[in-house]
Amino acid sequence: MELNFDNISTEITALEILSKISEYDIFKYYCKNFVEIDKSFCSELRNDKHPGCRIFLTYSNQLKYRDFAIGETLDCFQYVMQKFNLHYYEALNVVAADFSIRKSTIDISPRVIAANDEFKLKMANIPKEKSLITIVSQPFTIFDYNYWEQYKIPLEKLEEFDIFSAQYVYLIKGNKRITFEYKKDNPCYAYRFEREGTYSYKIYWPLNSNKKHKWLFSGGAQDDIEGYSQLPLHGDLLILTKSLKDVISFNLLGYNAISLQGEANKLEPEFVIKLLKRFDKIITVYDEDEEGIKGAIRFKNQFGFNYFFIDEWKDLSEFVKNEGIDNAKIMIANKLRNINE
Repeated sequence: MELNFDNISTEITALEILSKISEYDIFKYYCKNFVEIDKSFCSELRNDKHPGCRIFLTYSNQLKYRDFAIGETLDCFQYVMQKFNLHYYEALNVVAADFSIRKSTIDISPRVIAANDEFKLKMANIPKEKSLITIVSQPFTIFDYNYWEQYKIPLEKLEEFDIFSAQYVYLIKGNKRITFEYKKDNPCYAYRFEREGTYSYKIYWPLNSNKKHKWLFSGGAQDDIEGYSQLPLHGDLLILTKSLKDVISFNLLGYNAISLQGEANKLEPEFVIKLLKRFDKIITVYDEDEEGIKGAIRFKNQFGFNYFFIDEWKDLSEFVKNEGIDNAKIMIANKLRNINE
């Protein structure tokens, strides 16, 4: 991307732009599928066959773009940022130039600062501050099917648990913007969590050879409970496990399960009380490694949760992959019978 603003004497502001043109003018100019307010249309920021986007008027009289499929809400300048991979002040200057509010020489083309085949977060010198992650989802591919089918997890189950195939992932920290792209040899998935009407994401590259670069977190992901939104109101047994993949594996076997974001994470007593009002019993099933054993014992001592380990393989999803669903059902039933005796 080439942006030349050398001939601009002072920084343009959103207030200056909106004193001369409206949010409606900006959306109308840059959002090509936008026809009228509150009328659904297809996104041009992702592959979209079904109209799932709207531009609507908020209670504070502000126009916003909403993509209901991925839970993204953008104002007019954020839309320009998203469309052209711009920083905030770059987007303001682009709008100012396009509407002749300020004169400048601008040549816009898509940019990628870093791709997920070379995870260059440290090289990008990103400051330690709150990050924002947005995704451009895509229909599940044959590579997605092949990966999840190993664990006998159908693609419909991914949709049920708010897992998306992510064509692009945008990470914004301060004035730094990183773009990650889905690759056939390193597919990318977005786990979505909703809290009080807002979304946060946990990005997963399962085939990344560097374990440190398999995950990317945004917003309140450390406090999000995986599988919680899919739980029934009441049940006999709830299993606390260590990953959303294992939550889904337990679900396929007929068990209710949730997962924290890590085996070292804590459970708030108030949350445990809430769970025990819905489920008669909670059992921990973590990996049989140092972290998993410590976590299981900690919850046993703190809350009285019984626990067992899947010692035949690393975890339940690996057991299903190698032994099959029927054998997994027998194995889990035997372990539950043993700790209840």
